[in-house]
Amino acid sequence: MKLGFNTSGNSQTSGRTTQAILGLGCLRNTKGSLTRKFKYCNERDRNYVFQCVFNQPIPPPCPSITLTNIATFNGTNWLLNQDTTILACQTLEIPAGQELQTNHFTLTNNGTINVRGTIRNAQDTGGNNSVTINNGTINIFSTGTIVAVDGGSIITNNGVVNNYGDFYCQTYGVINNNAGGRINNYSAFSGSTGGFRLNANGTFNNVGIFINNTGATIKNAVNATIYIYDGGLITNNSGGLITNAGEIFTGIPPCGIGIINGPGTITNTGIIGQGCPP
Repeated sequence: MKLGFNTSGNSQTSGRTTQAILGLGCLRNTKGSLTRKFKYCNERDRNYVFQCVFNQPIPPPCPSITLTNIATFNGTNWLLNQDTTILACQTLEIPAGQELQTNHFTLTNNGTINVRGTIRNAQDTGGNNSVTINNGTINIFSTGTIVAVDGGSIITNNGVVNNYGDFYCQTYGVINNNAGGRINNYSAFSGSTGGFRLNANGTFNNVGIFINNTGATIKNAVNATIYIYDGGLITNNSGGLITNAGEIFTGIPPCGIGIINGPGTITNTGIIGQGCPP
């Protein structure tokens, strides 16, 4: 059967071309039918050509998201209103000079968060367990900070964190880099800020990949602890620096072995040995 449309102006095509084109998805996949429908769908919306050609539902547009959608400004900081998920299609911007406190709720990122200001895992109201979970990408810019502040404050990475700013764990905070997670550190500690660092009694659990790049630093303070285990890896590239005044443990068979490698420098005044998290 030969398919075609009379486009010479007769009543067969007047007002009915669109319906005819859309109906082509129900016809057999002849070269002519698919070519005509592809052309129509491509002109209609290039973002959803496949769905249009094969009569599939078109997903709703991705809603935009800003701090005003998820948090309340208290005159100083933004306080997260409730447990919040950033969708895979969304990008949340934390502007320079602005601070978002997770405020004993959980912030889950499945999309992208660009941190030019601060994400502070802490609370201004009663409660505990201020949590940030990253399943997507977090970019910490040179002006940006992410910090786990105290007991119950946890940052868990299952995605990618690119740190050009300040990524650290304050007293009793916890940072987890899970299997499949990757932290790329490009930042160096200077004065009292920058790099990847743990303050006293902070904990970093790494079973993912951590790349300490040229010129970047990992700083582990007195009484702070880093566990690298179950296949976890820290690669300290040439020109990178790990300064340890606390404890670094690279696992033992019950929890799996972790590795520190690379030609970078390690300055150790604490303990580097084998052991598992409690």
